Amino acid sequence: MTVRGVEGGCGTAVAALVVVASVLILTGCSGQAGPVRGTPGPSATPTVAPSAPTASEPLPVTAAVTDLYISATSIDVRDGSGETLATFDYFQPASEVVAGLSAAFGSPPITEDYLSENTEQHPGTRYSWGNTYAKDSGSGLNPYTPGDFVFVDEDPVGVPPYLPNTRVLVASDAVNGVHISTIDGIAVGDNAAELAARHPDTAYRSPHDGALDLTVGPVPLPPADWNADPVFSVQVRAPDPLGPITVFVAPSPNWGV
Repeated sequence: MTVRGVEGGCGTAVAALVVVASVLILTGCSGQAGPVRGTPGPSATPTVAPSAPTASEPLPVTAAVTDLYISATSIDVRDGSGETLATFDYFQPASEVVAGLSAAFGSPPITEDYLSENTEQHPGTRYSWGNTYAKDSGSGLNPYTPGDFVFVDEDPVGVPPYLPNTRVLVASDAVNGVHISTIDGIAVGDNAAELAARHPDTAYRSPHDGALDLTVGPVPLPPADWNADPVFSVQVRAPDPLGPITVFVAPSPNWGV
């Protein structure tokens, strides 16, 4: 794998956080086939090297960020009063989002290029903050770089509105003191059984490993020839249906394998 620090200086991260940006592995649960990404050219093929991931020098904290809210369409960065400091979506350039997240967390990520690990995954770059190993073996939630918060930029570039450019995987309720939850308040560590009772229509047991999966915050997309009702959601997972939520990902489509 190729490992590198975040490009750009502190000013870029500050600007990305202070100015509200204009403008969610993976495959979703079993369903209809979706659109297919283009094939990246030779120049987009990641380089593989035996070196371990390393992070560059941390960026200074530049705003009173207290919360990250993850929805099917965006990442909201907020302060203690609930004011939104920045909003990033999954179709804008990854560099803009990485700069904003680095400022929000007060440190740059560990950055690593990866090759495709299965037929439903494309090569790309992972940006990881924190140090929990966010690994889940079922329902398409593949092993990822160690990190409490993993931001994934796939090759080739996504195509709106069905093929996001990026996605996120969250395996902790906080990173560097910044609380992370879904837009409706679900966080890693919440009781899975209680959430399943609150969302009975979208909760289901994985046929692969018996884990509990459920989707929240659905956002309908325009109808397509291959799916009359395409939807992006946030997918929440608990390996033990009676235990805690251990990971959630976004955006999660209701199509794919």
